[in-house]
Parts: sequence; structure tokens; C-alpha cells
Amino acid sequence: MVSVEGELDASNASHLADYVQRCACHCAWLILDLDALKFIGTAGFSTLKTIADRCAEAQLYYTMVPGTEVERLLRICDPDHALPTTPSRADALAGAQVFQQVR
Repeated sequence: MVSVEGELDASNASHLADYVQRCACHCAWLILDLDALKFIGTAGFSTLKTIADRCAEAQLYYTMVPGTEVERLLRICDPDHALPTTPSRADALAGAQVFQQVR
């Protein structure tokens, strides 16, 4: 589980994508906890899309716990709910366990 706090914008979004990619090389599932994020800009959305695409390519279980700020951005930028979200950390961990059992 990778937790992100503070702000996610053009100045640091690529750092998150790089960090998550390094983590994903060593795991079968990834949960991105964004509940404590206070601000996310459109560059942050692009990063979330990139992370989701990379996890899909690597066949990793991936979901994010969005939080208020991310939910607001997703309503605008992802109205079709293409990015995987889970309402809580507990639900995300349960999904990861199911993924590992089926795999």
C-alpha cells in the first residue's frame, strides 16, 4: 500500500509515478491510498491514469482509495469510472486477498 499526503500536482506527479512503478516491480498487487490528499491537479489525474495502465499491463491487482479531493477530480475527469477505486483501505485489502487466491 502506498499512501500519499499533501498535494499532487505538476511539480511532483512524475515522482509519484516513478515511485509507484519501482514498487510495482516487487509486488502482485498495489493499493494507492489517496484519502489524505489535500489537493490534486490535472497532472495528478494523468499520473493516476498512467499508474492504472502500467498495473494493467503488468497484470497487477490495482485500486485506489480516493478521498474527497480525488473523488471530486474523478467526477470531472473520469465520469465513466474507468479508474479502479475502492471506498476504504479494508475493502482494498480484501480485494487484494481475493486476487491472490484466484491467481
